[in-house]
Amino acid sequence: MRLAIIGAGLAGLAAAHRLRSARPELEVVILEKSRGLGGRAASRRAHGVTFDHGAQYLKTPTPELHAFIAELLPHPTLRDIGLPVWTFDGAGQIIPGDPEQNADAKWSYSDGLTRLAKELAVGLDIRREVRVERIASLPAGGYRLLGRNDAELVQADLLLLTPPAPQIVDVLARSELPETRCQALIEELSRATYRRCLSVTLGYPQQPRERPFYALVNTDRRHPMSWLAYEHRKPGRAVDEQGVLIAQMAPAWSTEHWEDGHEALAATVAGLVAELLDEALGPPHWSDRQGWRYSQPDGTADAERLHADDGLFFAGDYLAGLGRLHLAIQSGWEAAARIVAVCRV
Repeated sequence: MRLAIIGAGLAGLAAAHRLRSARPELEVVILEKSRGLGGRAASRRAHGVTFDHGAQYLKTPTPELHAFIAELLPHPTLRDIGLPVWTFDGAGQIIPGDPEQNADAKWSYSDGLTRLAKELAVGLDIRREVRVERIASLPAGGYRLLGRNDAELVQADLLLLTPPAPQIVDVLARSELPETRCQALIEELSRATYRRCLSVTLGYPQQPRERPFYALVNTDRRHPMSWLAYEHRKPGRAVDEQGVLIAQMAPAWSTEHWEDGHEALAATVAGLVAELLDEALGPPHWSDRQGWRYSQPDGTADAERLHADDGLFFAGDYLAGLGRLHLAIQSGWEAAARIVAVCRV
C-alpha cells in the first residue's frame, strides 16, 4: 500500500516520520514543490551568519513533544534560548512578558531551525521541486497525482494533503474527484484564510546594547511590527560578532508594503526598529527579505468534516487555527494515527 503526502512542511514530515515506525510496510512518498523542507521552519546562511527568517523557535508544551524533541530526536545543535520574550504595544511601550509562558523552553538549533526538518526527513522518500497541479480518482480506488501538462507524478492508495488551506483549495478546484465530496472539502477548507507577513532581517556591524529579553512581541496589534527578535542571542548561533535583528511585520502593514522594493523596505523597517528600541543603530550593513503569503491561519477547518472513508487525509496549521511548529507536528501525528487505523482494516 502506498501513501502520497503533498508538502514537506513539519506536518507532512512528522506524519511520515511516525508512520515509518508505526507501519513500516507502508510505502510513503512525499512531493514537495520547493527545494527546501520544513515550511516556515526555515533558515538561511548569508552574510556570514545563520538566521531563522520564518518561525523563530519551537515550544514543547506536552510531555510527548518534549520527549520527542529532546530525547527521541536529539541533535547536538539543539539549544534552549533561555531568555524571555517581552511585549510592546502600539505606542512602543516595552514591558516584561508573561512569566508562565516564559518559563517554557524555547528550542532552537545553532545551525538553524531547518535542522528539525532535516532530522525528520532522514530516510524518507522526498521528491523536491515537484508541484502537484491536480488529483484524479482511480476507478478501482486510490488517486493519481498529476503535475504540469497532466504528467503523472505518482499513484497512491492513500493521500495526505498538508499545504496551507488556500493552496489545497486551488488543487482541488482543478481535480477530478466526486463532485459532492470535492465541493464539501473546498467549502470547509475555505474557512481557513491566512495573514501575510513580511520578515525582514537586518544585519549590523555591532550588536545593539544588551537587553533582558531575546525578543519582543506586540500585544495590541496596533504597531507596524508584530515581532522583533535579537537573532544573534540564540545560543551557538554563528553571527561573526554582528548584530542580527529580525522584524516580522503586522499583517495589514505587510499587505500594504508587499510590493515595496528591497532597499526601501529595509530602510523603513530599520527606522521602525530603531524607534521602538530607542537606540541609534545606524543603517544596517545588509538586509534580507522574506514574504510569507500564508504566514498565520485566521480561521480553522474542522478535521472531522474533512476526513471521510475515501483515503483522503489532512494535516496542517489550518486545523489548529494557529501557526505554531509544535501544532504542525501534532497535526501530522494525528493524521498518522488516522492512517494507521485505516491500514489495520
